Amino acid sequence: MSRRALQIGLFALARGFSHPYALIATAFFVAAWAIFERETLDWHGAATIITLVMAIVIERNQAHDTRALQAKLDELIHATAGAHDELAELERRDPEEAEEVVKKVRPQT
Repeated sequence: MSRRALQIGLFALARGFSHPYALIATAFFVAAWAIFERETLDWHGAATIITLVMAIVIERNQAHDTRALQAKLDELIHATAGAHDELAELERRDPEEAEEVVKKVRPQT
């Protein structure tokens, strides 16, 4: 598996966990667990479920905050005279590609 494919896969996984359907899928998972394996749904199982739900909620909030912040920063970059428009939406690039863009727009120190 190439590095690019891995990055795309991890990004898609993170976006999937930040989607509201992730909570619905978790509810179906818990219902199926309760129906088919009730004897294993003990305190350890409850802790697992609570941890999963907390992770989904935290990921959703973090993704929302990040998207809002990036949109605001992109707007500021586009509105500022003399700003480098290449820096807008830099978060969507590969880390190596982003580093090259930053090196290109910053003067050598």
